[in-house]
Amino acid sequence: MLGPMTEEESLEPLRPPDDTAWSSLGVTVGPELHGGHQSRVFKAERDGQAVVVKLVDGRLVDRAFHVRLEVVAALATIDDTVVGPIPTNGRLVTPLDDWLAVVSPFVAGAQPDGRAERDVRRMAATLAGLHQSFDRLDSFDLPRVVALADADVSGFGTPQLLHGDFSHTNVMFSDRGVRVIDFDDCGYGPVEFEVGNTLYMALFDAAMSSETSRYRRFRECFVDAYRSASGRVVPDALLDRAISLRVEALGRWVEHPETAPIGIRNATVAWRDGLRAFVQSQGGGQHTQL
Repeated sequence: MLGPMTEEESLEPLRPPDDTAWSSLGVTVGPELHGGHQSRVFKAERDGQAVVVKLVDGRLVDRAFHVRLEVVAALATIDDTVVGPIPTNGRLVTPLDDWLAVVSPFVAGAQPDGRAERDVRRMAATLAGLHQSFDRLDSFDLPRVVALADADVSGFGTPQLLHGDFSHTNVMFSDRGVRVIDFDDCGYGPVEFEVGNTLYMALFDAAMSSETSRYRRFRECFVDAYRSASGRVVPDALLDRAISLRVEALGRWVEHPETAPIGIRNATVAWRDGLRAFVQSQGGGQHTQL
């Protein structure tokens, strides 16, 4: 994720780069895929290949942003599932006016279906392989994943690098196999937390749609497949504790938005009310298996 800011609310949104800036990046820009307060993502073409250009507001980044790109670039050399950055003129990041531009391959495919057992098991096996690849990297100067910033992680396994936001939205099933994107929240933590965080996001989706039985099926398949692929025990008690830590973090962010990731800081009042209701439905963080 991007670094904490105290003044971003007063910053004027940046305009997209002009044609000259795009040309300096060596791309022909196409449609915007999505955007927000801190970044905008465009499909483009470079050297006849479809690419994605992510523009990040350079006023909102910290050193960890650059380190995460180094991590993903290194990871992509040893793990074919990882969509890493494409260097431009030997650099992973190119300044375009006040933006910072990162180019990566465009991945065409479909997101996993959280209701389909086969898709859920492929997701879990992918995460297990990703953790094994992370474990092969040297150490990097990155903090804990943000939800664990002040958490007590005693009793969990040894911390290692984690994706930080592994869910169906950051996994693509393409004609080249499974691809993993968006390592913006990469940081250190125990693998049990990452598995629990993936369950948390499935729980949140199920709760928002009042389909708690869907969460139970997802959890059963995902955890079983992760254990089989990784060879790790991953006790249910630690997964429940990880989910509780994640709910507690959300509760703190909702009540104190100034400490939260930028997406929550800039959320509508209605959306924050929905997040608050979810936290309350989970006992404020006292999670047990549904």
